[in-house]
Amino acid sequence: MEKTIYNVYVVMESQEQSDRMKQLCIDNGLLIWDIELGFELLMDEVNFNFHIDSEEFFVSSNIEDKTQETETEFIELLKTTK
Repeated sequence: MEKTIYNVYVVMESQEQSDRMKQLCIDNGLLIWDIELGFELLMDEVNFNFHIDSEEFFVSSNIEDKTQETETEFIELLKTTK
């Protein structure tokens, strides 16, 4: 399966990184889970990824069938996916 922004996840190391990923989505017209806690790092919810059912990006613990990438690798995938 070809890697895209929709089948990878990025482990968030800080709230600042999560905030950057949210802004990256906004700047590139990607749908986000736009609730207060959608990008907050909570206990085990530290993985930035795409939820196929809601078709939105957010931070969660769910990473089923996804490949781990770095923030930089995600940005590179974003350039080729759009």
